[in-house]
Amino acid sequence: MTCGPRLVKGGKVWLSPLSEGFKDAGVLGVGSRTAIGFPASRDKLFLVTFLDSLSLEAEAKVMQAIGCFEAMNLDGGASVGLAHQGQILLPPGRNLTNVLVVYDKEYPAPAQLKQSWERFQKGSRPTPDKSVFFD
Repeated sequence: MTCGPRLVKGGKVWLSPLSEGFKDAGVLGVGSRTAIGFPASRDKLFLVTFLDSLSLEAEAKVMQAIGCFEAMNLDGGASVGLAHQGQILLPPGRNLTNVLVVYDKEYPAPAQLKQSWERFQKGSRPTPDKSVFFD
C-alpha cells in the first residue's frame, strides 16, 4: 500500500511530509482525512475517517491518542467509502480504483487470496504483461 505522509512512528507523532515528497496544498493544509494505524502489539488495525477537516498534526495526535504505534495518512474526501458486513455506511464521492479490505475471524479471507498472500510473502511477485501497458 502506498500512502502518506506518515503520522506516527514508534509511538510518537512524526511529521515530515516534505521529506517524503508531499507538496500538494491539499495534503499539507487542512482537509478531509483518513488514516490507518496499529498499536505496538500489532493485534488491532485502526482505520479512521474524520468527517471534519483537520491538519496533519491534528490527525497525527488523534491517531497517537487512540493508541497507534505506527500510523499513516490515506486519501480522504471524495476518495473515502466505508462498508461493513455488506452494508455501505459511507458511500464514496467518486468511483474508486483501489480499496482496502480487512478480513477477520468472523469474515475470513477467501482461500485463494490467502494462498496468493503466502506466495507473495515467500518472494513470488507478479510480472506484468508489457503488452497490457505498452501498446
